[in-house]
Amino acid sequence: MALAVAAACVLLGLWQLDRLAERRDRNATIAARSVEEARPLAALRSEFNDDPDRLAYRHAFATGTYDTDLEFFSVGRVYGDTAGTLVATPMRLADKSVLIVVRGLVPNGTPGPPAAGYEPRATPTRIEGRLMAGEAPSRIGEPAPEGGHLSALSRLDLDYVDQWVDGEVVPFMLLLDDQDPKPANTPLPLPDGDLTDGRHLGYAVQWFAFAAIAVMGLVALLFRASRVPGASEDALDRARME
Repeated sequence: MALAVAAACVLLGLWQLDRLAERRDRNATIAARSVEEARPLAALRSEFNDDPDRLAYRHAFATGTYDTDLEFFSVGRVYGDTAGTLVATPMRLADKSVLIVVRGLVPNGTPGPPAAGYEPRATPTRIEGRLMAGEAPSRIGEPAPEGGHLSALSRLDLDYVDQWVDGEVVPFMLLLDDQDPKPANTPLPLPDGDLTDGRHLGYAVQWFAFAAIAVMGLVALLFRASRVPGASEDALDRARME
């Protein structure tokens, strides 16, 4: 039992070290791409063949018209110390494709509907921001859209959004940083994200410590059993099993 626990703890510690390596690779990618100059979206799509992983965190700009009738929201989001609702608005581009633009976060406590007072302009707008892959589908599933679109989603799942948005929805979204012309009010821009190592190293050390404790406990138990005066082999076996 002690050896099984120790082995499981070692595996969990190694898993946390793998997570740490993945996080550091991601942070290095974000840091490298964050200093790149913004490029036309069409050029980036052509160069990277619409691959969300290769496009993630790159800065792009494009011009199109917001389709506010298809705007939707994702509630219960927390960024830093601010909780609120994400506002996502489809934008129709010149090539007829549709880019989902995450315009930002409306803090909780704002009166009225989530985007009331934060409407974008209905004229052609130049946008600039960071590209990002869509979010994984909700584990509990989203209800099937019937005769229209859903205004509230738990996750920004682009494959799901594509079911009720007319036109080709590009397989990544844009986190808005700037736009021209600017509306009267804009949601809070989303931060770049946490670029620290997180807690993976600390968790790995904890799991390795648990493994060491299990092994040391086993050694102590066997040592105590071997010191029992006049203990028979059967008694020693029973002690080892305990």
